[in-house]
Amino acid sequence: MTATKERWMLIGTFVLAVLVMFCFAIPNYKTATTNVEEAKRLEDRINTLERRQVEVQNLRDEYESLVSQVEIDYKKVPAAPDTAQIVQALSLEVDGVHVLDQSFVAGSTTNQTTSEDSFSVQPLAITMEADFESIFSVIRQAESMGRLVRVSSVRITRPTGKTDSASAILEAAVGLHAPFNPMEGY
Repeated sequence: MTATKERWMLIGTFVLAVLVMFCFAIPNYKTATTNVEEAKRLEDRINTLERRQVEVQNLRDEYESLVSQVEIDYKKVPAAPDTAQIVQALSLEVDGVHVLDQSFVAGSTTNQTTSEDSFSVQPLAITMEADFESIFSVIRQAESMGRLVRVSSVRITRPTGKTDSASAILEAAVGLHAPFNPMEGY
């Protein structure tokens, strides 16, 4: 080979190398750089989303904890008085030994206003002839119901005419107030 041919081959190789650089290598390098930057940006977004998912899960757990605490610590105020449910929950079996008589009287509801901030109240009176444990169990049951029921009064006396100290039967009158929110149903 002659020196001229070698020179032309060298120049051709150099030109080909320059063409490959400018046509393929540099554009691919720019694309690779752009892709690396995009990958880094997406990775940052993924990390941010993962942190937010952890925060959301923590908030969800905290919310569920608060809901369960509210269910434990606070009683519900229903939309209707539901007197039948209260009577059913507080009724004792009249067995002639511990409970001689038990009756319920529901009064008319009070505080029937249209204000959103007030409740209506269903008064309920329970009269009993029973031993102290039975009377106390009715009061305890009223206070431990899932809905709000307030014991407004308790009166316990010995029956008149029964003067023997062996008799454990007492007369009791228990007044209850069962608040309800009629506006809740709307």
